[in-house]
Amino acid sequence: MAASAYLVLVLPAPAQLDQPFVRSQDYFRDVISLSETLGKAHSIRVLCNGRNDQYWRSYMLRLLELEAPYGGGLRSSMVNGFNAGFSSGQSEHRACSNEAVAAEKTYAETGQALANQLAAANIPVDR
Repeated sequence: MAASAYLVLVLPAPAQLDQPFVRSQDYFRDVISLSETLGKAHSIRVLCNGRNDQYWRSYMLRLLELEAPYGGGLRSSMVNGFNAGFSSGQSEHRACSNEAVAAEKTYAETGQALANQLAAANIPVDR
């Protein structure tokens, strides 16, 4: 009896297994913020290393593959966020300087924190 009671508490209800994952408003806010942050970091990388340096853009492309592989509102918002971040970064930093390099590092740290937050809130944990 005790073992069967334990199984009932641990296993999800059948209805939970059939429900699709629903993304929260926090998810949308954070993934778009991450896209903007990647755009800002990319603007500095290109400013300092030239247009061939696609380091941060490659992260953005991977993020799109994972989070919005098909066209739609989320993908458009993420692309717009990246582009807005890139434009903002270009406006803030007109020359490669120690300040710009420090800003890229800050954007990288901010992006890592956002990615960790997204993962913690949206990746199911096996129990």
